[in-house]
Amino acid sequence: MLVYGTVVLLGLLAFLDMQLPVITADCPLDLSGSNITLVASVCSNKDDRGKCCRYINAFVAVSIARYANATSNLGVTSDLSEICLRSISETLKLYGVPPNATVFCGFGTKIPINYECEGRITVTQMLQSPKFVDVAENCKVPLSVESKCKKCLNAGIVYLHRLIGPEDNMTLSTCRDATFATLASQVDNTSAVDIASCFFGVHGISTAPVLEPPSPSSLTPRASPTPLVAASPSQLVLDMPLNNKHHPFHLTLIPVVGIAVTGVAVMMLLVLIFLIRRKNRELKDFEDTDKTSSKAIPPRPIRKFQEGSSSMFRKFSYKETKKATDNFNTVIGRGGFGTVYKAQFSDGLVVAVKRMNKVSEQGDDEFCREIELLARLHHRHLVALRGFCIEKHERFLMYEYMENGSLKDHLHSPGRTPLSWRTRIQIAIDIANALEYLHFYCDPPLCHRDIKASNILLDENFVAKVADFGLAHASKDGSVSFEPVNTEIRGTPG
Repeated sequence: MLVYGTVVLLGLLAFLDMQLPVITADCPLDLSGSNITLVASVCSNKDDRGKCCRYINAFVAVSIARYANATSNLGVTSDLSEICLRSISETLKLYGVPPNATVFCGFGTKIPINYECEGRITVTQMLQSPKFVDVAENCKVPLSVESKCKKCLNAGIVYLHRLIGPEDNMTLSTCRDATFATLASQVDNTSAVDIASCFFGVHGISTAPVLEPPSPSSLTPRASPTPLVAASPSQLVLDMPLNNKHHPFHLTLIPVVGIAVTGVAVMMLLVLIFLIRRKNRELKDFEDTDKTSSKAIPPRPIRKFQEGSSSMFRKFSYKETKKATDNFNTVIGRGGFGTVYKAQFSDGLVVAVKRMNKVSEQGDDEFCREIELLARLHHRHLVALRGFCIEKHERFLMYEYMENGSLKDHLHSPGRTPLSWRTRIQIAIDIANALEYLHFYCDPPLCHRDIKASNILLDENFVAKVADFGLAHASKDGSVSFEPVNTEIRGTPG
């Protein structure tokens, strides 16, 4: 009974803690309304540090955008920097974000709280900078549609390169954040979160719409008629008229509220226990599947799948793979490591199946490398892995199906309609975005080592994606310099 009471008390405290606003003493940055729990969840995955950094960056950038809306300043002053850095770090730690995540992401350096872009420190200065009107025109919300988001990002890239020229990545990153804060300071909170989702590639960073304060005169003048700064619950309470009359029903209301809160806390505790048990069952099932798969692959001294990698993919049987490819008669391409087929499964899923034509140790090495790499690579311009199949000496990788084939087909195959100049430029930008992600946002950075027209695939909208990671090499020290890696010839001659 004592244990049950302790559990209920802890659940109640957790429930009440979720209802309290984040308190950042003496720091003017508004952190209310941000889904910090989601940031903690993302950062708990050590295999995707780049995604964790994007969420922390977006979380800080949204708070600075709110501050810019109220003060027109792109960040706090130098005398408040240390206070805000400590306050935000403690808030992130309180919600479960690992301290080493903020260190790895460079919070305070790579992710600053003061966006100074080429001497511009205010919203007005950014709005008056050359060609910023083009960014504002192309970044009108909503940006949830991928084509509109891509158009906004491309406009931002062109603007930044014109503004700062060949500067280092740190300057480019800070000016990008300043561009976002300027745009977001001109719209309401919902639209600001929409822009952040596009700029940083994140989702769900806001828990609820931010309320406008009841009295505009109680705050400093804004740079925009649509404020982003939320009134804290304490401000709302202070602005309410006080009622000096006490009623007897208040005494009855207090225990009723206490019982209700306790009931909700117990219910949440039961749900939590249910979710933990279900997760344990899933992990157990995965371990059983992983053991079965490990027996099918000949053991080698070094190569081993990373923990949890295959749980993200669907495992197909050889029988259904053979049926989906019409007995392996739907050939759509051939490469150095195997033949590619178009497959349509009974549930309607359409994929491209790469059948490895080598069963040697080298073939298994390429097969394992692609699964390991693609398990932690998630980008709109990288071909996504849907699943795999292991059957005796057969190895299959299932990728998302790209309707328009490879870039090589469009450039060199006779009878094809030539690609327009606009489409070619967009393909180049898409591939540049993919390489930027591989070189700067992966942990560790990756070098593809076989970029060519046949490894650039196009979907039904001619969006380009990089494929074939069999030769990819990871940087051991986290730097972007990949030489010397070895003395063997890699890639495609030419």
